[in-house]
Amino acid sequence: LNNKEEIESLLILSGLSPKDKKPVKQFSLGMKQRLGIALALLGNPDLLILDEPINGLDPEGIREIRNTILKLNEEKGMTFIISSHILSELDKVATHYGIIKDGELIEEITQKELAEKCKNFLAMRVNDLKKTTFILEEKLGIKDYEIKEDGELHIFTQNDSQMINTELMKQNIQISQIYYQKQDLESYFLNKVGGQDHA
Repeated sequence: LNNKEEIESLLILSGLSPKDKKPVKQFSLGMKQRLGIALALLGNPDLLILDEPINGLDPEGIREIRNTILKLNEEKGMTFIISSHILSELDKVATHYGIIKDGELIEEITQKELAEKCKNFLAMRVNDLKKTTFILEEKLGIKDYEIKEDGELHIFTQNDSQMINTELMKQNIQISQIYYQKQDLESYFLNKVGGQDHA
């Protein structure tokens, strides 16, 4: 491949200057990451596999790489498989996720399915689940809830927790525990692979 214009455009696309004469061995880690992406783009591939593409980049560099991935996907229909532990960044570009534990793929999930599973919720433990669910549905109009195997009640609607708490207490429901849980990709991932030790 000796198309100088293509090489220069790929360097620019990756955030490097074609006019910079610095030897690669003097590149920072972030510059080497950008050069690696530019090299991978030579030949206009349909599929790119990137391993930790934003490792070592500053926030601006991360944004540039993210925008490059989105642009290539949208404009050229290029597919990316990205391996990364920076889950907050994956959340901004991924359409499908694969979770790997001990070298095995344990789950494949779409962005839409993940968003459904990562809903924020109000968690509580009560002395009478049957009466509580009746109050939620009939008195408060709340139907989006789930009772976990351990008996914990998760309420997924954005209702005011104080209002729920007040109504349950009025109906003589004893609440032994109540807290708000914010779910995200990171907490979902850690739950799947077995907690903080596997992060």
